Amino acid sequence: MRASKTPRALVCIGGALALLAALGCGGRPTAEDSSPIDSSAAPEQRRLEDPTPVKVSASGWDFVITPTARYVLRGVVVSRETYSSGWNAALSPCDVAMAWGELAADDGWRKLEWSQGYRWYRWRWRGQAPFSKGVIIRNSSNTHIVPATPNVGRAACSLSEGDRAELSGELIRIDGRKGDQWVRWVSSLSRDDTGDGSCELLYLRRLRVNGKVYE
Repeated sequence: MRASKTPRALVCIGGALALLAALGCGGRPTAEDSSPIDSSAAPEQRRLEDPTPVKVSASGWDFVITPTARYVLRGVVVSRETYSSGWNAALSPCDVAMAWGELAADDGWRKLEWSQGYRWYRWRWRGQAPFSKGVIIRNSSNTHIVPATPNVGRAACSLSEGDRAELSGELIRIDGRKGDQWVRWVSSLSRDDTGDGSCELLYLRRLRVNGKVYE
């Protein structure tokens, strides 16, 4: 999920969950909230002691979704990628890369070039490094979006670079079975890890952006 320096990078891979009828173009707001979104702090995370699993079927797979932590991410969207093929796309239709803290302050994230693909996100820069690798790792993330409703999924998949957004829901673990095939997809619970498995897997229940709320 994270990346590295000049023309190099890292980030994360994944796959699994949530029914999205069709991406369409944007969701329908369910409320309005024009209060400022504070992107100065790291995401809020609180471990769940007694989670309630959810069972979902999609693309011939039977999944059990187990929440592991409540999670609220506030920051600026630096990149967003949608996926339309494979069982991952049927479950998680888009990834959203976001920055906060030092990277969000004074549009510092614009000093980097961001990209996404194959469930990873990457960054690079030209010339002198604008931030240390540690600062970038601790202040950005790639989040696999698993929408709780088609509406919030459509809204998430319509986010644009530069949007300041608030994403709320639960980090999750997904176990899936299709015949004799088994898969497991587990969210990272740290903002300091890199490489395969370091992305957040978010069961998105609520999205706030541009003064609108989507659920």
